[in-house]
Formats: sequence, C-alpha cells, structure tokens
Amino acid sequence: MLALVVGALAGCATPAVDRGGCVPRFSIEPGVARVGDSLEFSSRDVCAVDVPRTGWRVAILVPGSAEARATVRSTETFDGSWTVRIVVPPGVPAGQASVTITNWDYSSCPDGASCAGPSAEFTVER
Repeated sequence: MLALVVGALAGCATPAVDRGGCVPRFSIEPGVARVGDSLEFSSRDVCAVDVPRTGWRVAILVPGSAEARATVRSTETFDGSWTVRIVVPPGVPAGQASVTITNWDYSSCPDGASCAGPSAEFTVER
C-alpha cells in the first residue's frame, strides 16, 4: 500500500508528457504604456496546442468593450519562446487594458465554469 501511495505522489510531481489542452501563462512588457508604445506579449511556457489555420489573433482590449483596438497575427507555436509585438493605437483610453488571444479554443471548458484565458493586463497612461 505504501508503494502505491509513494508512486502516486511521484506521478503528481512529474510533469505530464502530453501538454495538449494547456493554457500558457503570458506576460507583457512594459506594464505601463502610452499610445504609440510597442508592447511585448510573450510566453515562456511549452504548450502543445494547435495553431489556427490563420494564426493566433492577438488583440488589445479595454474593459466594457468587445471591440479590438489593435490586432496582429502569429503563426508560432508555444515552444517556450513565443513573443509578439503590438502597438498601443490612438483612441485607447487611459486605464486598464489587456492583450489577449481572441481566437483561443475554449471548447474544453465546461459550461458555467470560469476557465483560464491567454491574456495579460497593462495600464495605459496619458
């Protein structure tokens, strides 16, 4: 019995080989930006998810609006060095904003659940 418990605990501590279905963690630099500044949205995680045929759609969003303020595309995989640059366009109001992948596949998220999304927040200053 002890061997089964130790084996189970060791299995929990070992990273899974199949990384399918994961959501990479993202960072954004700089954390405070102005209109015209370039942001670096990146992930150092390795995550084996399929890249959409047209690439990832990366957008700047502001609270209270579903309209993308700027977009770029990336066809790169999450290999531990994924990075895109996006410029803060005119018209983005001061305050909180986020960069997100808008065409992320949430189909594996159960109904009514709150599932992690591929985004990072930053602050827009004037």
